Amino acid sequence: MKAILFDYDGTLALVDEDQFAKAYFERLKNFVQKGYSVSISSKDVLDCVEHIISNANGKTNNFSRFLKCFSARFKVSIDWEKVFNDFYTSDEFENLKVFVKPNLNVIKVLLKAKESGLKTVLATNPVFPMVAIKRRLNWIDLDEKDFDLITAMENFHYCKPDPRYFLQICFLLNVEPKDCVMVGNDDYFDKACEKVGVTFKHVSEIEKLQF
Repeated sequence: MKAILFDYDGTLALVDEDQFAKAYFERLKNFVQKGYSVSISSKDVLDCVEHIISNANGKTNNFSRFLKCFSARFKVSIDWEKVFNDFYTSDEFENLKVFVKPNLNVIKVLLKAKESGLKTVLATNPVFPMVAIKRRLNWIDLDEKDFDLITAMENFHYCKPDPRYFLQICFLLNVEPKDCVMVGNDDYFDKACEKVGVTFKHVSEIEKLQF
């Protein structure tokens, strides 16, 4: 093993996903309505997330494709990149941390792997920009220095469960898929790594990992 990949939601972090999603969309909608007098919905966001997952071409990063999709839904001239980045640096987003707790057993393995010389990856599905991911890491007492690579909207062209997402990680780390382990909780999104030769380890079995 040369590299170990960690999912965020349900792996490094224990998240009340239903409550988080409900509060997230409510606060995002209110933030945009108050600041820009535009009404958006969770469907607008989720449709464009689905678009970037299903229509990756390998040439354009996820954030650019998301913004193009999102801006096309509204007949207004707004810098949507600034809107989202402003939201992710706002108290409205920061206060969502009440729905997130660190999964200490997994974080312990992450830090041990880092100390042992393995390359570590925050292999969260890159449907958030980097600014949001860094804040979410802070919520579980981690930061970007704990990882050799963070998969975010700006630096990735694919999303899970697209097998090319995992190949892009291997390419950026200069490692072979057979030398990587993906730790996650989702048999659909995370276990897709096996299609390209990356070993999948369910988070419930993390204590069996040896390195």
